Amino acid sequence: MKTFILKTVLTASIIGFFMTSCNNSPTAKESNLEQAKQDVIDAQAELDQAENDSISNFNTYKKSIQLKLVENQELIRDLKMKISSKVKVERDIDQVEINKLESRNAELKLKIENYELGPEQRWALFKVDLNNELDDLGKSISSMAERNQKK
Repeated sequence: MKTFILKTVLTASIIGFFMTSCNNSPTAKESNLEQAKQDVIDAQAELDQAENDSISNFNTYKKSIQLKLVENQELIRDLKMKISSKVKVERDIDQVEINKLESRNAELKLKIENYELGPEQRWALFKVDLNNELDDLGKSISSMAERNQKK
């Protein structure tokens, strides 16, 4: 009698387990599928928006850098005009330094023009490096302008 009750309880448990774990309802699967499709559509929309924001941020940054580079070029042009009245030896020394400044300015211009958007971390590093180089160039131009005013 004990074995009969034990077998019956065990069989009922196994049947109950299979009944509760098997959910082959097509409507439930269809509902899950529709939800998954909607999640994919939402994720794609968010990705598209993030891309648009990223491109917009890059273009805004690029324009601001290009304006700074144009300002640098104007400052360099002014320096060239100022050194033209100097003695030849001083003018030659300053011309070499001005050529270096122009070259650095042109390199930065090419760097921002040729940059292609990539991963966010790469963009952040690029931006920090470019800002540092631009600041360094600005300081070099300013120090040369100050030296020329003192002379």
